[in-house]
Amino acid sequence: MIIREAQIKELEEAALGSFVIELAEHCKEFSPDLCKTLDQDQLPRAVTQGVDRADIYGLNLRGPVRFYIDLMIVFGSGFDNDPQYPWIAEELAKDEEMDQLERTEAIHTKSQDYLEYVDGPDNVHTLKALEELSVRMRSGIKFQHQNLDRHVLQLFSEVHPRKYERTGEAALRGLLDEERTRGQEEYRFEEARSIALMSIMGFAFGHHFHSDPFLPWISRTLDSKDFETPDKKAEDLERRALIWLDAVLKNAKEGK
Repeated sequence: MIIREAQIKELEEAALGSFVIELAEHCKEFSPDLCKTLDQDQLPRAVTQGVDRADIYGLNLRGPVRFYIDLMIVFGSGFDNDPQYPWIAEELAKDEEMDQLERTEAIHTKSQDYLEYVDGPDNVHTLKALEELSVRMRSGIKFQHQNLDRHVLQLFSEVHPRKYERTGEAALRGLLDEERTRGQEEYRFEEARSIALMSIMGFAFGHHFHSDPFLPWISRTLDSKDFETPDKKAEDLERRALIWLDAVLKNAKEGK
């Protein structure tokens, strides 16, 4: 029997479809609260994007691909080149000296060390940071263009000192530069609070928060045309982000 190229493609697509379904079910177990916010199309789409991104780094075995998607959920979909996590990019780049199992094992070891220190047992440090961040944003904290970076870095160091320490000021300044440029050039934000919000979102959700398939409410808000001005859009994004943080904190408390 001759198996034609079209038939091989169909078999490959079927296998990929089954793998995506398997990974989607894994995500529901790994992060059930997050996955409840995604509909039947959004979750498979997010997983498929993860499979494609993993393949760029030569990760195509079941375990490494699943781990890659776990990292998307934990650190944000752009973790592979996020200035906050350079140690991940360093390990991913070692494809000539380590196979994919060795690289993902190295990343797993470093991730565990990072999460144990930064998040703490049951995410106690990060949950406290999110609660403090929510309180400060709602309290009417003021941002001004003058010394904006310094004020945002101070906010980071005060609400989540462990992450600030482990990440380092140089890496965080890289994040601020990236998010300021994106806010001003891509989304036309002008107000200091709008620009600061971009960095805060990057700090909380990862630097690709604007296109994270596991957080589609962010891109939906940023891509919306239903606002009088770009800064009104930023106001709505902040409102939605605070609602999201409330839900995260509520789920954490109920889960204890």
